[in-house]
Amino acid sequence: IINSLLGGSIMAIASSLHLYLQGKIIGMSGVIFHCFTKSNFRYNFSFLCGMLFISSFIKCFFDPLSKQKELNSPTYLETTSKFVGDLSLPGFILAGFLVGFGSKMANGCTSGHGVCGLPRLSKRSIAAISLFMIFGITTATIRFYIPFLRPNSYAYNVWENSFIYYLVLTSSFVGFVINLLKSKKSGEKDSVRDVLISFIIGIMFSYGLIQSGMLQRHVVIEFLTIGKIWNIQLAFVLGSAVGINFFTFHIILKRIGKPKYKENFDLPTNTVIDNKLCVGSAIFGVGWGLSGICPGPAILACYLYCPQIISFFFSLSCGMFIESVLDKKIAESINKSRFISKINRFSKFQDSS
Repeated sequence: IINSLLGGSIMAIASSLHLYLQGKIIGMSGVIFHCFTKSNFRYNFSFLCGMLFISSFIKCFFDPLSKQKELNSPTYLETTSKFVGDLSLPGFILAGFLVGFGSKMANGCTSGHGVCGLPRLSKRSIAAISLFMIFGITTATIRFYIPFLRPNSYAYNVWENSFIYYLVLTSSFVGFVINLLKSKKSGEKDSVRDVLISFIIGIMFSYGLIQSGMLQRHVVIEFLTIGKIWNIQLAFVLGSAVGINFFTFHIILKRIGKPKYKENFDLPTNTVIDNKLCVGSAIFGVGWGLSGICPGPAILACYLYCPQIISFFFSLSCGMFIESVLDKKIAESINKSRFISKINRFSKFQDSS
């Protein structure tokens, strides 16, 4: 519980600092998508470098000590056999696609809608998180009592090489430095400062994720499963993160009223709980309940537990890309659905905040 409260608090501090300094909320799915589409690339790439730097730093310098005891630290990482032991490779691929497709369709995941949306009392985020939980709990619970997508005897054939961990550590830092130098060379106003802030916030937020236990997928699965294995740990993570941000966001947005280094806040402007949000959130929830992995942990562990997690991350990226290409057609199809329209008429309301 202490680790959960600490991890959630660190995430809250990071996201509040990000809002205060840059006027932005933290959305892990957005970071991934913007890197691929090269939208505000330097800023998002630096955030990504910060995430991978802290993850690989912990893996290189802390995990080996626990391996000597044949038990990974409960604060940070799961053992390989536990991480991959109950879900097949096709299961990881399917879950990754659903998480990527759903988060893009819902314009956010557990970080954007949860850690940063709930404190602002965004009704879109409240609806999204509610659906994340409903479909995540349903999927995880069904799978607990009726197991499916179980791994075969080759499930534990995971590629592990300490060279990869040190390569990621070095590459993430070198990538950040190169990005910093390019920003300085570009001559763009405040570009170097923004890249540096992004890297530091990426480290802070990601350390909060790691400390809270979010990289231990079974902690998430157990939280989403109604039954004897239920684990309350993540409730303390979300509670501490949202609770702190509720006050800090209010102070920043209402009393301070302006970011320190930007002219205006860059916050989501869509206030309608529409069909896309609801369906996308449901799809995300199924993928989350199946795997216990959301975009943030997927980034942090993308070089671990291979080929399972790299397949998950690749599939997640494909899901985002496909949804972005078919976005308009998907919206039109959903709006034509009679069933979705009935649900929408029952639940539709606007965020007046």
